[in-house]
Amino acid sequence: MPSATLPVPAPVPEFLAPRVNSVRDAARAGQPASALSRARLISTELADSYGPLHPYALHALELVAYCAQLAGHPATATEAAVQAAAGWQRILPAGHRQILRQARNAAASWLTVSDATEAVRTGTALLALMPSVFGPGHPSGAFVERRLTAITGPDRHVAAKALRATGPALLVHP
Repeated sequence: MPSATLPVPAPVPEFLAPRVNSVRDAARAGQPASALSRARLISTELADSYGPLHPYALHALELVAYCAQLAGHPATATEAAVQAAAGWQRILPAGHRQILRQARNAAASWLTVSDATEAVRTGTALLALMPSVFGPGHPSGAFVERRLTAITGPDRHVAAKALRATGPALLVHP
């Protein structure tokens, strides 16, 4: 079965279930940093074993994004969601719901990035992804561009206002 026709999200393979459960258990126990660390390890191992575009590796990257947001690392969450969306774009048909979900997750996480350097770095990556997911001229792209312009502009008050963590971070789903 070609990877582009796999059901998404795919069920967790039996060999990964205990490890994914340990991530979930850590998150539920109020240990988001531990959950993130475990998710990162799974993601790295799967990308090394199967390749970065294998569905297992991409799902694990989504888990990293989710855990990073829970752990209060929205720049890491944004970066992982952008990478996951870009990866899904390479193996799924354009407009697939998995691509759209990860692009929306990336945008939701990015709205909570309050460090200027991180907001610019991750926002630039998000802005590069958006036209290929949503099409050129989509309002979301314009919003990201306006926030980036405000953050990098000369007016410190406007930049500080743009950096206030806002947005639909609760919409982030693995």
